[in-house]
Amino acid sequence: MLLLITFSITQILFFLIGINTSPLVMIILPIGVIIFWWLINNPSISLMFLSLTAIIKGYFINYNPIFEILDITVVATIIIWLGLIKILIQDGWNIPKNLKEIIYIFIFFGFVLGLSYLYTPSPEYGLMKIIRFNTFALTMFLTPFLVIKSPEDSKRLLNYFYFLLAIIVGIMLFQFIYFLKWGNFAIVLAYWNRISIPGANPIQVSRYLAIGAAMLIVLLIRKKPTDSISYILILSIILLTIILSGSRGPLVSIILGSIIYAMLYERNHYMKIILYASIAIGTIILILLLLPENLTQRFFDISQGSVIITQQGVKRVSTIATRFEFWSMSLKSWISSIVNFVFGLGSGGFSSLFIWRDWRWYPHNIFFEIIVELGFIGLTLLSLFIAKTYKLISQGLNRGSFTDHSALWVAGTTVMFIAAQFSGDINDNRILWMFLAISIASTNVDKLLVLDTDS
Repeated sequence: MLLLITFSITQILFFLIGINTSPLVMIILPIGVIIFWWLINNPSISLMFLSLTAIIKGYFINYNPIFEILDITVVATIIIWLGLIKILIQDGWNIPKNLKEIIYIFIFFGFVLGLSYLYTPSPEYGLMKIIRFNTFALTMFLTPFLVIKSPEDSKRLLNYFYFLLAIIVGIMLFQFIYFLKWGNFAIVLAYWNRISIPGANPIQVSRYLAIGAAMLIVLLIRKKPTDSISYILILSIILLTIILSGSRGPLVSIILGSIIYAMLYERNHYMKIILYASIAIGTIILILLLLPENLTQRFFDISQGSVIITQQGVKRVSTIATRFEFWSMSLKSWISSIVNFVFGLGSGGFSSLFIWRDWRWYPHNIFFEIIVELGFIGLTLLSLFIAKTYKLISQGLNRGSFTDHSALWVAGTTVMFIAAQFSGDINDNRILWMFLAISIASTNVDKLLVLDTDS
């Protein structure tokens, strides 16, 4: 009865709003409410959408300035939490005991990051960094433990990822075809000679694509040889889109990540992964040789310079040399004093090493970022977190191998971990925290299923 009354009042409200604004509102509002309620009941979908906000936010802002105020990242996070609260009320948050420790470590890391605000020399950026991590990163790390209760949940989440990946690849290919037909760099190339999703940083796009490429390499070793041609074709298309983005780090991450994944978890398939990683390398080289020079210049001219302002003044250095300089500065700051060694400079403190002082700037490497800003305490927590994560994921191995869906998640996680050593900070890499949690939760439900079957 209460539901019927609420529905009737809502319909009348929509009708009145439509009369005073536009008849179209009477259609849009009910559909919006239905989608809103659907997302609350499916936090997995909202989670995957949140992982995509770093890519699509720029497009939304360019399309409608209202999204500068109505942050879609915040909206997606609120919807997820409404869904999680609904789960709590209905069924409770039944997180397995063996997984609670890793969650506590992650939360404690966020707490330590928050405490570092008390002494950071970059309070504006530092506070922003703390809030973003303890809001968005925590949401993306916690949610998989609450929504993955069976292997079917993991497979469903994987299908959502496939869907988003296909959309990204499709948009990239469309822009590439547009460029080949009309050659209009002014319209197509958003970042110098780099194709990307409109309004999106090409690095964020390419890392999403790199995860898909790593998953395909794992699929190649697990599927029948008769299926290899189709998977190699899809892999080649994804590698093409990564090259079009002009991002070098993700290409390196695919190869290194696949090899490291094989050494850690798939030693019985090690030679196959080496084989397909070699095929990927050969495909990359072939694509680079065939594409127009305007689209491949970044890969052949690795000394391409960027203008930055350092303590020594304005310099033009290569992006690779810049990374090494940032890492060197981080290390020198860390060992410069006992206080810095133990506690670091505080959240966002790396930016204080530059003349900006309180600016969003970071070493483009998670480990160097942690030691310079959180010192030995932060490094200890990060090392403990990684060790515990590796142990939990490894426990999901059954007879020396993962299930197909868990293998794909773990492979994608490995690639993202490697990519996080070349670009982004702990917030830019929040998709890494999501993939880590999905890998842990997915392998855990696989392990429990095996134990139930054996018993």
